[in-house]
Formats: sequence, structure tokens, C-alpha cells
Amino acid sequence: MLKKVFKLFVISITLFYSSQIIYAYEYIDPDNESKILGSITEIFDAKEQYEDLAGVYEEQIEIIDASNSSYWWPTGGNEVIEIDGKKFATGNPEATEITSSFSVREDPFGSGEDVYHYGMDISGGDGDVNIIAAKSGIVVYPTSGSKVDCPASSISASSDYNCGGGYGNHVIIQHSDGNYTLYAHMLANSITVTAGDSVEQGQVIGKMGSSGYSTGPHLHFEVRIGQNSRDAAVDPADYISIDTPRTVSSSNNLLKFVELWEGHSPIDGNDYVVEDIGDGVRTVGSGVTLEYNVELFKKYGIDVNDYPIGSKIPISIVDQIKLEILDEHRSRVENLLVNNSITLKGYQIDALTSMSYNLGNVNDFPEAYKAYGDTEALRDNWFLLYVSKGSQFEVGLTRRRNAEFKLFHTGDYGLNG
Repeated sequence: MLKKVFKLFVISITLFYSSQIIYAYEYIDPDNESKILGSITEIFDAKEQYEDLAGVYEEQIEIIDASNSSYWWPTGGNEVIEIDGKKFATGNPEATEITSSFSVREDPFGSGEDVYHYGMDISGGDGDVNIIAAKSGIVVYPTSGSKVDCPASSISASSDYNCGGGYGNHVIIQHSDGNYTLYAHMLANSITVTAGDSVEQGQVIGKMGSSGYSTGPHLHFEVRIGQNSRDAAVDPADYISIDTPRTVSSSNNLLKFVELWEGHSPIDGNDYVVEDIGDGVRTVGSGVTLEYNVELFKKYGIDVNDYPIGSKIPISIVDQIKLEILDEHRSRVENLLVNNSITLKGYQIDALTSMSYNLGNVNDFPEAYKAYGDTEALRDNWFLLYVSKGSQFEVGLTRRRNAEFKLFHTGDYGLNG
């Protein structure tokens, strides 16, 4: 009975906030509209009695929003840049043609039987297409000794279709939201990562090929929910879209939160003015330091050596660079959590991202979290540890750390005054 009431309550909340009555059909077989509306009315009458269940549903929605919106299209552009020893292909994807979706299909090898396809096949592009990590995480396959040299397959040639379990040369990555992504049929010996490696979103992990159970060059991409099993695979189209291939994972609320506490340099029309924050260190916008982000500025055609104090840089470029920096910090936070088997809500990751942006890293967070959990003691013994006592920044940093803990603890970004 409780399960039934909970399902109906979920429907009522969904309809209340989104007005998408079709969503309710997933839970109730609608014989007629009055039956549905009657059920909703009944549940709204019992709303106060089941407030705790609303919290469960809201948490589920938040997790979905935080994870789905942050997966990138898994193929990259031809241009590759190197940052901290890692290669990234974050330009417009070269391969965008979906040749097979997540569904039942006719066996491509001509058996005449219908078979289930557990992923999305992507092809196209000229030459060897860069395959990138769709989201930051930890590589779980290939492990030491795994096949990474499976030969190319062809429907008209004698090949080892079973190589790599049919996936050929492939990579599997575990992400901080508990999901896994799989990248299959890669070119022989093109894989650049191995189990235990921390990879960042957009990082090149191999090249498109046709190894394993494959009829031609393409990427077979899977999203597995909660466990590393083909049975846990869901439609990748719910997670990636060529219409928005490089969705920024940092939320708008996080961006506003950071701007609130970082402030910004002077604005002249459509430009930020470069200023000196001391010892000749130049910054622009909300704490974007020129000296520390040379490669990012170079991506946008800016040589930081040509921009002395008082010069101007377009706001649009600086804000995009700032988003990329936030994404980099968020990715590092997510990897840190995965490595320590910690699962947090989206706004909690945002709070840690803000701290990382301000401090450089939050590497000792897992130890503190395991000791204190999400309690006031965590604030007193860890958040407030990063305040420069007795310095001119003490008051400001204390306020910021308290704001970050409030966000972590309650989800309140403090943007409403």
C-alpha cells in the first residue's frame, strides 16, 4: 500500500511542477482522464502526511539532472591539445552520424534474426577519429594484460569477432554518479589509458576502429546505470546529444555562487580589464589568473604575454574560460570522490568545486567526511580549517567557508539575498 501511495505521490509532484501528464502514464495505465485526476486529487489531500517521501523524490530528480546534463558526445575533433601531460580533443566532434540506436535490430551480420543492441553506434569523420571520455572518472578496463590489439573486422573477411568479448579493443570508465560508460571497437593499439587511471572529460582515450564484432569503423557507446553490466545499459540518447555535444557540467548556480564570492575585475563595455592582484600576478573576470591558464587562453587565440595590466579581454571569452576552469575543478572533485567511494548530491559537489577553485584542491576532504559526515563538525573541523587566521583575509574567508558549508549542508546557493 505504501509503495502504491508513493508512486501516486510522485506523479502528483511531477504534474505539479512540470505539468507533463504523459509522465504519469509510466506509472498508471490511464483508462480515462478522470481516473488519473481523481488519483491526483486524492494524493494532494494526503500531501502533508507524506512530506518525507517528497524529499526522496526531489533527491532522485536532482541526481538525474546533475548526471544527465554533464555527459559529452564521446567523439572529439581533429585538433588535440595537451594539458598537464593529458591530451584533449574538445573541439567540434568529427563523427556525428548515428548508424544504430539503442533498440532491437536485425543482426548486422546477416543471420536474419532480431538482436538487442545495448548502445549507440556512431560513425563518420575522416581518418582516425579521436574517442574521448564523455565524463570524468576512473578507468576500470582495460586491466593489465587485457587485449588492446584486436585486429580490424570486416563482414567479408575472416576476423576474430570474439576478440575483447565482441567489443574488440574497448575502454570502460566508472563515474562519480555511480554510472559506467563503455567505448568499443577501437583501433588496435590506440588505447591510451588503463585500469586505475583518472581521466578527465574530453581526454583522448583511443581512436575509432572496427575491432571485435563489427561490420565497419564506428564507436559503440554504452551508458550503464549503477553497475558495470550490459544488463544495466540504458539508452545513451538520454545522456548525450549532438545538438549540445559539449554541455558544461558546472551549473549556472555554481557559476553565480563563485562570482558572488570571487567578485570580478573592472568592466569596460564588453570587456574585462586586466588587473594586478599583487606581486605582478594578473587576473581578469572572476579570479581567472592569466599566468596559470596560458593554454586555455591560447585556445581562444589569446597570448597572455600580450595583455599587460590595464589591457582588455572580451567578457564572453573570459566567462567561457572560467566555465572550463570550473569544469576542470569539478572533474577533479568527482574523481576524488570516486576514488574514495563517496557519493554526494550535485550541490555538494558544487560546494567542493567552489572550494577547490579558491584553494587549488580539496584532497583531504574524504578523510574529513568519513570522520564527521555531513554535520556541523565537518564545518568546524574542515571547512573553517581553510581560513587564514590573523590575516587581512580572515573575515572574508570565514564568510565564504560558511557559505560553502551552507551550500554543502542544505543546498542553498544564497543567491536570493
